[in-house]
Parts: sequence; structure tokens; C-alpha cells
Amino acid sequence: MVAYFIATRIKNRHINDEPYYKYFRIGLFIKIFAGLAFALIYLFYYGGGDTVYYFLGSESIVKMVDKDMPTFFKLLWGNHSLEVYSMFDRGTGWPLYFRDPNSFAVCRFNVLFYLMGFGSYLGNTIIMNLILYFGVWRFYKMVVRIYPNNEKWLAIALFFIPSVVFWSSGILKDGWTLTAVLFMFTNLYYIFIAKEKVVNNLLWILFWSYIAFSIRPYIFYVTIGSGLIWVGFAAVKAIESRFLRTIAMPFIILITWAAGVAILAQTSTMASKRYSSIDAMLETAQIIQDDLRKEYYGGNRFDIGAFEPTVRGVLSKFPVAVTAGLFRPFLWEANNILMLFSGIESVLLMLLILYLIIKTKVLGFFKAVFSDTFMISLLIFAITFAFFVGLTTANFGALVRYRIPVLPFLFIVLFNAVYKNNNVTDL
Repeated sequence: MVAYFIATRIKNRHINDEPYYKYFRIGLFIKIFAGLAFALIYLFYYGGGDTVYYFLGSESIVKMVDKDMPTFFKLLWGNHSLEVYSMFDRGTGWPLYFRDPNSFAVCRFNVLFYLMGFGSYLGNTIIMNLILYFGVWRFYKMVVRIYPNNEKWLAIALFFIPSVVFWSSGILKDGWTLTAVLFMFTNLYYIFIAKEKVVNNLLWILFWSYIAFSIRPYIFYVTIGSGLIWVGFAAVKAIESRFLRTIAMPFIILITWAAGVAILAQTSTMASKRYSSIDAMLETAQIIQDDLRKEYYGGNRFDIGAFEPTVRGVLSKFPVAVTAGLFRPFLWEANNILMLFSGIESVLLMLLILYLIIKTKVLGFFKAVFSDTFMISLLIFAITFAFFVGLTTANFGALVRYRIPVLPFLFIVLFNAVYKNNNVTDL
């Protein structure tokens, strides 16, 4: 009820000047009810799982307040020492994911929502979705500003894709990482493109970069890399003189490349060994893929084939990995109800991609994409992310969760390509 009144008040305050606010309340409640559906399915169909362990991890951190306040703050800050772990006891419980910094980060970040939900799993879920939704909405406002005549289809891309809404609404890593990606792109836009509230947005991008880096470092790298490409191309395009643009292009590309290298160098010392260098990431990709192919994952596993942990070995898997990252599980590979829904969604996605590309007469699609710096960035993100997910994931349950940042971006590119080719009325 509180969420309903908040959403209604925000909608009524803005809808006269910004008509697209008609999607605000429905988008929020779809996300909240998806979170509740996720909770029911995981608690009563699967009997628990990761989501419960994340919640209980937050509970253990909160219970540390009564035992030792300094340790509580150390846990929030991400201290993973044996000394800190020794402070847990039967009264606090022992967080299962303490030894995994990336997983334990979810427990740390969820503490605020746990407290606001009064220690209730469902209350935690509702509060989390109510707050994280503002990251999705802020990104939606940005893309509506960039493409003001495409409000409905942008809303579909961000609020109504079933797997994206479902998997991003539970107490898992995925809701955090999707929100972080959307916030980072939005902050880059306001810092470098719109040049509005630069200091405020700089602080926000640092905060959400920390969130993404703490949970899944590769998401941080892909997002920043794609974002820098967007900023670099936008800087080139902003130069009116064709002559000056031609001269400036190599320098801007060099600056963008140098910025990416500097970010990688500075963050590699903070990342775990798995993400400390390009070679380490390639080796990690091979280890994860090999592990997920083991028999104990049962019928949910798939195999894209072995590869060497080298650039050449990884790139040899590019087509099959991107295909897996975008379209698997295929319908005949589904062995439970959730995978069946994912298979149906994959078929519909494949058909939609073919339909929209045909509608734009193929060349029109690529012309629309490559004339727009933002669409180039989103497409690079989608393909790169799908590649990494397909490469490092051999389990369908993980695959459908990990790829959710890809789908909204891919749909935005597709829908805007159609608009740019004046075919929207035929959709």
C-alpha cells in the first residue's frame, strides 16, 4: 500500500509535463509482483537456494550489531579476514558466502533492505524492488530524452520482458548488477553528453561502479568499455567541421583507449585474482566453463566445446558463445517449467530480431545503428556481454539469469532501428 501511494503521487506530479510517467506505476508493480512470484517459486518449488542464503547472510550481519558493533561495520565494508569470521557464532549464524567476496557483497548491500523490511524475506523483496526500480526508471527517462517519440517500445524493452523482470526482482546478484549497469550508462550520459549535475553524477557512477565491481567485475569492465566507446564517438560526432572531425578522431580514440587501460590497471589490484589481468580472466573463463560442464549439474548443463585460455582460443568460440548467450536454452533443451518459459522467450526473441531486421531491409538496420553513437554502444555491450555469458556459462539456470542485461539493450537497438526507418506504424 505504501508503494502504491508513493508511485501514484510521483506519477500524478509528473504526468502532465511528462506523459510517459503513465508507465511509472505499472512498471514498479510488475517488478514488485515479479519479486513476490520469484520468492514463492524459490521457496515452495525449489525449497530455497541462493536467494535464501543471501537473505540469511544479511541477517547474520545485522545480528552482529548486538554482539560487536565494530565487526558489524567491518562486515559492511567487506572485510573477509579470519578474525572477522571468528566473531560469528550460533547466535548470529554463519553466512554461507563469506569466503566468496563477490557473493558476500550481495549480503552486505542487502542489509539496508533487510532492516527496512523488518527482517521479513517478503518485506526485504518489496523494499529492494521499490528502491532499485528507480535505477531502471532513471535509465528509461534518459532513453526517452534521447528518443522522445519511442516511449511505448522503450517501456516494453525495460519493464515488460518477462525473464528480465523475473530474475532481476529476486534477492540475487542479478537485480543489483542490472541496476548498476543502467545507472552507470545514465551517469555517463549526464556527465559527458548532457553535462548536467556533473559532480552529483560522478559520485553516483563511482558508487554503482563499486557495486558492479564488487559483485561481478566483468560487468564493470564491459559497461565501462562500452560507455567509453559511446562517449568517444559522441565527442567525435559533436565536432561540426568534417575536416576537424577527421583530424580529431584518432586522438579521441587514443584518449578513450588510454582511459580504458588506466581504469583496468587501477582496478586490477582491487579485483580478485580471477579478474586481475586479461590472462587471468581468460583462464577463469576456461575453469568456470569446465566446472559447469560437470555431471553434478545434471540435465541443466550444455557444452559449447573446450577452448584454450588464449585470445585466439576464446575468439574461436565467438559465434557459438554469442548464440548461446542470446538464444539458449532452445525449446527442446528445456527440462523444467522455468526453462520452458525461457525457451519460448528465446524463440520469440529470435523471430522478433529476424522480423525487425527484415522490416528495416537489413541495410537499413545497420545504417540506423551505425549512425547513432548510443545504439553502437548498446549493441557492443549486448554482443560482448552475450559472448562472455555464453563462454563462461554451461548451465541453463545460470545462463538465463546472467544474460538479463543483454535483452533490454538489444530490444532498444531493434526498436529504434525500426523507428529510424519509419516502419513503426507497421509493428
